[in-house]
Amino acid sequence: KVAWGRYLAGPLAHCVECHSAPTPRGPDLKNGLGAGGMKFPGPWGESVASNITPSNLARYSDDDLKKIVTTGMRPDGSRLKPPMGIPYYAKMTAADLDAVVAYLRTLPRK
Repeated sequence: KVAWGRYLAGPLAHCVECHSAPTPRGPDLKNGLGAGGMKFPGPWGESVASNITPSNLARYSDDDLKKIVTTGMRPDGSRLKPPMGIPYYAKMTAADLDAVVAYLRTLPRK
């Protein structure tokens, strides 16, 4: 399940590419995996990719995380900003969502 989640969150859904620490040459997938910080300016203003390691995600249940990813709504009622691909993630199967969450729970804490 974790290996499938790694594949989904990596090359397929690009979770770790956007949510890893930025460097001048792109995301730091070795030392900053999942640490967040990449900035995305747009007509919505600027969004900053959040930390998706257990350091930040521990406060959310698995069901909370799946709801955030598929609806763009945090438990506190605040909304995620673009370019988060909510319309795409909303179509993921329950098994795929479970796998992504299981993988994110294994990331090194940052």
